[in-house]
Amino acid sequence: MGTALQAGGLAAGALPEAWLLARPAEVLAVHAAHVEAGARLLLTCTFNAASPRLAHALGPGAVASCCAAAVTLARRAAAAAPGVLVAGAVGPAALAVPGGTAPDEASLLALAAPALRALAAAGVDLLWLESQYDAREARAALRAALATGLPVGVTFTLAERDGRLVAADGQPAEPLLQAAARAGAAAVGVNCVAAGDGLTALAAWASTALPVPFVVKPSPGLPGRVAAPGAFAAALAPAVRAGATLVGGCCGATSGHVGALAAMLRDEGAW
Repeated sequence: MGTALQAGGLAAGALPEAWLLARPAEVLAVHAAHVEAGARLLLTCTFNAASPRLAHALGPGAVASCCAAAVTLARRAAAAAPGVLVAGAVGPAALAVPGGTAPDEASLLALAAPALRALAAAGVDLLWLESQYDAREARAALRAALATGLPVGVTFTLAERDGRLVAADGQPAEPLLQAAARAGAAAVGVNCVAAGDGLTALAAWASTALPVPFVVKPSPGLPGRVAAPGAFAAALAPAVRAGATLVGGCCGATSGHVGALAAMLRDEGAW
């Protein structure tokens, strides 16, 4: 969503949530294009809802108003095709610093809980914690999300190191995903990673080691160096064959990438 809005004129570094109120038609158009391309799960334009940046930039009450507007827009787009779900998406508060002093859980909950409650109240089908990079923050956010009574997906943003996906502090992906699944997540996985051998190996492991669906939502690249839709889908196909269950695109993904993924899943018999 962020890079799609930037392509439409959102300034680099500006909050996408600002357009929920100022230019809602632009946000709706992105969702609608994704649905038309074959998306069956839409993430709301609320990545920064748990970050202090949102209230600082948009003022008091911004979390509630942005969450309500985001769900309304996603629901309007979802109505164009049967069975499309809307997930209330929340990224990290960015208080946790790898290797640094851990923020206390109360501080993390105070930021995440209002956003997650607002999304739940606005009528999402599930909640989606994405781009998590710190186990402590992910645990607190998951606790707050589960308190709403909705299903919760959790994805981590990791780096590939020596053929394995690991967090910034060096923790391997496997225990992070297992911990989230044990804590009650309905689906776990990774986002904003590269499609490659490390992701395929993790999908193969997840197919037998995880009790919940495994999510792969890699990035085709940032503006100026985005992989073509067909190449992106082809690079992700091995992870699907290895056992990835829920598939999507992160930064740089367009409706063209979504359409290529849908075609690839049909070809692989995984649709």
